[in-house]
Amino acid sequence: MEVRLPRRTLILAALAAGILGLVVAAVLVAVGRMDDTVATVGAGMAVVGFVSAMVLGREGLVRAARGRQARYASNAVLGTSALLGILVLANVVVYRNPKSWDLTEDRQYSLAPETVDALHALSSDVRLIGFYSLERAAARDQLRPLLQRYQEASDGRVTFEFVDPRAEPFRAQEFGVTRDGSLVVAMGGASEVTTFASEQEITGAIIRLSNPGERAVYLLTGHGERDAEATDELGYSQLRQALEAKNYTIETLSLLVSPQVPEDARAVVVAGPTEPLSEAEIGALTAYLENGGGLVVLADPLPGMSPAAPDPLVEYLAREWGVTLRQDVVFDLSSSLPYAAISASYASHPITERLRNLATYFPTARSLAVAESDDSRTRTELILTGADSWGETTLEGLTEDSVIEFDEVEDAPGPLVIGATVEDFAAGARIVVIGDSDFAANADFFGLGNGDLLVNSVDWAAGEDDLISLTPKQTTDRFVSPPTRGMALLVVLVAILLLPGAFIVLGISTWLRRRARA
Repeated sequence: MEVRLPRRTLILAALAAGILGLVVAAVLVAVGRMDDTVATVGAGMAVVGFVSAMVLGREGLVRAARGRQARYASNAVLGTSALLGILVLANVVVYRNPKSWDLTEDRQYSLAPETVDALHALSSDVRLIGFYSLERAAARDQLRPLLQRYQEASDGRVTFEFVDPRAEPFRAQEFGVTRDGSLVVAMGGASEVTTFASEQEITGAIIRLSNPGERAVYLLTGHGERDAEATDELGYSQLRQALEAKNYTIETLSLLVSPQVPEDARAVVVAGPTEPLSEAEIGALTAYLENGGGLVVLADPLPGMSPAAPDPLVEYLAREWGVTLRQDVVFDLSSSLPYAAISASYASHPITERLRNLATYFPTARSLAVAESDDSRTRTELILTGADSWGETTLEGLTEDSVIEFDEVEDAPGPLVIGATVEDFAAGARIVVIGDSDFAANADFFGLGNGDLLVNSVDWAAGEDDLISLTPKQTTDRFVSPPTRGMALLVVLVAILLLPGAFIVLGISTWLRRRARA
């Protein structure tokens, strides 16, 4: 038995197949999968479907083409096709030549003049490579407009791309990227990694790469300090890698062997010494700071020492810089581990403003007492714990089973200062003091903002934070004054009575005229 389908059914089936193929191909092209096999099959299916429908319905097309409506339809098709062609051409031109205009009154979405000058002075191309996984897609999309502004302002000398570090781990390893959400600024064979992609950081990195020079940071040795080469949990190898990714040269320094800080030292880091420094070493550090040096001191509590043995470094910081390292251990009841203090607040400072609201925690920290600022030196209480913390002074015989309680007479109540900075404007010296060195060891370097805190501290002590000062963007505040009672009444009358009444009167008059003509 032969089954024959009506021609109309075949035409509708061919049209449906063509429309389905066209939709599939259009969707894939819209999401950037132009080279997908499915998109090719969909486009072919659309062509075959529409051609088949035209062949099957050729008699109807011939009859329609001979009528008057065909001429009108052809004109409409030509006009629509011309409009679509213009739109497609305009989109292609805009896509290949991206350009944006900042129409805000205060130029809130424009690069600072200092950034534009730095881009115009580029002698080689710059690549901005953002390493963002799918989990950081929102942050990636938020960063994209800023990178586009760099590309536009540089006349194409700056290009950018985004890489998923999980899909391409070897590219992340190539640039020394260890944290998701990092941005690499690359120029020639040199590069720098920043974990806080702001205009200030990107422009600073471009200027540093354009003007290469030695940026040496020395880690003091000889007193049981943390080892920058050690890869175990107590080592500082992660800090070394993070600083090297920012083009620092990491060296060790023994003032016992060479009692003078090298002239190329941007900063000296004293990370968790277990033995006191000598008076001669303190003298070398004093001479270095008098010449505008930078010092970062990470001093752990002194367990089991009551009273504590004299420590020339602790005495020097208290006497000359107004930062006293107390002989206590901070206990914090807001922490899941009471002996691990958690930052409850930060001071407004270049070190902490780049932490992006990340907290920091400090296993076995000691508290600080910071003197008031004076005319020549600015002292800042950088990191504070919460009110549920205190500085425990009864350290002798302390064990895991000991019952620790706050003593109003002996212990210092919270909030407590864990980190502080001092800047000497006359000498140009900067120091950072933090009452713990465990927080930046390999075991905790990537915990919350711990690693960023120490890297930012080294940047600030080395004077790298103020390499360029961008012109701040001023925001013009505008306020809408509420209308007076008379004005509000007038608005109501016009909106509710006058305009609707005018349309009603116009409609009635039109109806009356047409009735009179009839």
